Amino acid sequence: MMKVFCLYLILGLLTTVAQTTILRLPLFHGVFYDLLIPLVVFLSLNAPNRKGVLVIVILGIIMDLLSGGIFGLYLTIYFWIFVSVKNLSKYFHVGDMIFQSVLIGACVLGQHLVFCISAAAPWKGAQLLSAQTGPVLLQTIFAALTGPGILMLLGRLHTRLQNRSSGAQRETGSL
Repeated sequence: MMKVFCLYLILGLLTTVAQTTILRLPLFHGVFYDLLIPLVVFLSLNAPNRKGVLVIVILGIIMDLLSGGIFGLYLTIYFWIFVSVKNLSKYFHVGDMIFQSVLIGACVLGQHLVFCISAAAPWKGAQLLSAQTGPVLLQTIFAALTGPGILMLLGRLHTRLQNRSSGAQRETGSL
């Protein structure tokens, strides 16, 4: 299980580096959403609580350090997405592709709302929100369309790693 934990940590680190360097280029400006959100949703659905929270806390801190924004903002958002999805999965069937699409889109929209609330002065919040409506809607729709595919890829990767680690445990156990 430690291999799986390290893989998600490395995958999150690579995603963070790509987001803070490549996806900040003007060509991609306003198109891509926070690609760690599907990873956070996936971990909340498939990882044990302690290991999932540990990965999310580490990735949130690293994203906070590399993004140059308000420290603790990404950490807080990722943590609350994790907790919210964990609780939603108790009451709803989250394996459905349409539900996953809506869920990831709602997470991206919620992240933008938190950014708007925390970054804008109270008297400028409405102006900032109206100025960002187009890019936020574009990113929310893009997240809703691509998020389930990312979750499916992560699910396949998770299954392969689980099968390999259980096969390796059986081989060492039989020796």
